[in-house]
Amino acid sequence: MPSFELTENLRQTIRDLRKKKKKRGDELSKELGKGASYISQIENGKIKEIDFDLLTEIFHKITDLPENEYNNFLNKLLDDAVSHMTKDELLQEKWMHQFNHEIRKFPITNSIISFITSSLDSLGYSPEEFIGIVNENRTLEDIEIAEPNKLNIEVFDTGNGSFKIFSSIRFQLPIDFLDNIISKQIQTINYINMQGIIFNLFLLLNGNNIEDAHTQADKILYENHFFTIEERNNLIRAKVEEKVKNNENFTFYDIQPTDYDKQYTKLIEDIENGLDFLRDKDIVYTCKRLKELSKNMHDDLGFTIAIMSAPLSQITAERKQEFWNKYMELFKSFLPKENGEK
Repeated sequence: MPSFELTENLRQTIRDLRKKKKKRGDELSKELGKGASYISQIENGKIKEIDFDLLTEIFHKITDLPENEYNNFLNKLLDDAVSHMTKDELLQEKWMHQFNHEIRKFPITNSIISFITSSLDSLGYSPEEFIGIVNENRTLEDIEIAEPNKLNIEVFDTGNGSFKIFSSIRFQLPIDFLDNIISKQIQTINYINMQGIIFNLFLLLNGNNIEDAHTQADKILYENHFFTIEERNNLIRAKVEEKVKNNENFTFYDIQPTDYDKQYTKLIEDIENGLDFLRDKDIVYTCKRLKELSKNMHDDLGFTIAIMSAPLSQITAERKQEFWNKYMELFKSFLPKENGEK
């Protein structure tokens, strides 16, 4: 597995996140199966490199989030970092590029599905047959990669104020992987898997011209908001510069690079405004409810969000009390006996 330099930015990111989540370093170290001082040595710069899988596990252990919520956390973590880093600084943060390519999930657009299906029709391949071709890894004949579906990534300065990502991966995708994308059973995907699919389509369409296939694949990915770290950095900075040049006031929402990013930021703002209203109305009650909500989220975030996001707005005002009485009756029936009696 690839290992990364523990840069000052990465050490600070781990330290800040751990403190925000009130996670002690010795506890985290033990959860990772390491000595009690392991995290302290990372944060203090005594350990210089870290394995990518271990770094991913650290973030998972600190956040303790289910996969869908972890992706939202990762998006915000990377975007917050990108928004205040220069290109030279981004060049050093190899871990960010690895997370963006391998871990971060991107929404699969209807446009990209249409491109895939029309390309398969043109080539005369079924989704299963094409995945079989992807898994042949024809462009890796002279490259030794033992572990499948694990990305090896390198970041190089191109000398023109930019940098280039060179990645290699040996695909071993499930045979029904593309069929599940087309049928929308899979709705999000990481960058490297989608890049592999689009690249191999162009490779076949272009008669094995590798350079053109890469160029055209990158264009399709960009048009469908599969952005690299550098591309997100450029988009965010361009928006900031435009706002500043026009003397416009702006928020973090205004400079988000995609509609999904904007939607997420707007929804979070709406929820915060609602909580602020409740706080102003009765701060004691609000704190009690939020304390209980926090406990529920730490216990099972996905379950808590599923209940909270039920379409309660469809219940008429006249029947809300009836609903609440039945809900409480149902809730008590699922509690342990001693709690249900309280």
